[in-house]
Amino acid sequence: MSNFFKDSLKKMSDLNLVDFSKFSQRGIEKESLRVNNSNISTSDHPEILGAALTNPYITTDFSEALLELITAKASSVEKALSDLKIILAYTHQSIDDIVWPGSIPCAIKEESDIRIAHYGNSNSGRLKELYRIGLSYRYGSMMQCVSGIHYNFSLNEDFFKKWQGSPSDFRPFQDKKYLNLIRNFRKNAWLLLYLFGASPVVPKTFLTNRNNFLKPLNNEDLYLENATCLRMSELGYMSEAQDDLNIAYNDLDEYISDLKHALTKKYEPYEKIGLKRGDKHIQINDSIIQIENEYYSSIRPKRVVQSGQRPINVLKNEGIEYVEVRCLDNNPFLKGSIDKHTAYFIEAYLIVSLIDENYPFDANRIKEIQENWQNTVRNGRDPNLLLKRDGKTISVKDAAEEVFSKIYDYAYALPIEADDLKKKILRSLNIQKAKLRNSDLTPSGMILKEMEEKNISWNEFCNNRVKINNKYYEVLKKDTTNIKISAEASLKEFQNLESSKEVDFDTFLKDYLNAI
Repeated sequence: MSNFFKDSLKKMSDLNLVDFSKFSQRGIEKESLRVNNSNISTSDHPEILGAALTNPYITTDFSEALLELITAKASSVEKALSDLKIILAYTHQSIDDIVWPGSIPCAIKEESDIRIAHYGNSNSGRLKELYRIGLSYRYGSMMQCVSGIHYNFSLNEDFFKKWQGSPSDFRPFQDKKYLNLIRNFRKNAWLLLYLFGASPVVPKTFLTNRNNFLKPLNNEDLYLENATCLRMSELGYMSEAQDDLNIAYNDLDEYISDLKHALTKKYEPYEKIGLKRGDKHIQINDSIIQIENEYYSSIRPKRVVQSGQRPINVLKNEGIEYVEVRCLDNNPFLKGSIDKHTAYFIEAYLIVSLIDENYPFDANRIKEIQENWQNTVRNGRDPNLLLKRDGKTISVKDAAEEVFSKIYDYAYALPIEADDLKKKILRSLNIQKAKLRNSDLTPSGMILKEMEEKNISWNEFCNNRVKINNKYYEVLKKDTTNIKISAEASLKEFQNLESSKEVDFDTFLKDYLNAI
């Protein structure tokens, strides 16, 4: 273990900051496809779930059928998971469609079955829909139907003030530390693909005649035998246009400048698409990305923004408030797609990344990180896989052990009163270490094993999980009153928005684009 990490850990102990549970909050966003008769649902977003534009707990992502369930900030892992379970219970008990358990969609017969999400006629609603229309022209609708878990994590101001040793002007310090976390997270993010990736197989329909590197698994599906997370390959959330951005996260001004470049630099293939078909808008712009959220990354620095605000401006003016982890698949073996062992490992990994030594990025390091990522996506469970680290090679096992040993050291540095947290982290570590010893225990390994043993397709595998989930949620006694009230209130709020007087959309769009 590096001396820097030891010294950093000791400093955190001396300042009584090691027990992050006293200073942290987390929230979970879970995307899931609504499916009917083993095909993507073509119905409207169910009214009983509220208005997608205004309901803080249940909305839609790219498609009208792609649910996004969002928990409020919670002071503990258990509370966040319980809140997610309540939203899932309300959803399962309210709709006729099934909630698809996997990150890779069901076999979608026609791309035209994928209805782009609609948010009404207000300017904010039309902008959200236009962004998605732009995505469909840029990447095709099929790849936008993949789903996953986003894990949001923050530490409060007290934490950073104590760490800095002064309450005054702690913002630059907080930004610097969050960016250090992001760089260290990205350096070893391949490990999360190995441990939690649950998308080693895709239906043939998913590829829509795109070039690919996969092999046939059965008549309906394609796979790679050691793949972990095809959702995070170039078949899923990757973008050729973004490949050369080299966003380094070395400091906030540089990050904002890089992001602004991506938002304003025209990209020839998107220029060719054009901004309009007749008098109908089809993209927000023809730049590398239309809005900040189109930048695909395993983790993002974030700040809560109000409707109409540009995230890039809020980040610049107010600094980083939390990080959003974006590389977790829906684990179909878990009823909520994520469990406490996953969450405790993610949080311990985030804290270790936060206090570990400064690892500045340059073009070579970014390239290595991307290669390690793609190699793990395709061949992560190959025991002979080698990764790159500053020009040298290192085995997956050795690289993983380095991360694990820091998390162990962190857990053992926890004070006696945080014994419960220590036990939870150590329990999760033991589960993850077992996956390293035996790759059949990873979600991707378990999925392929079950599909091959039972000789079933991806659709059949997921439908089997659906039966288990439906049985569970049908009888789950959870008080969903708050979710119901929120859904009803969101419909009223939506109607108010629809009937309020606004500037015409062209003016609104121009102002929006000029706001950065």
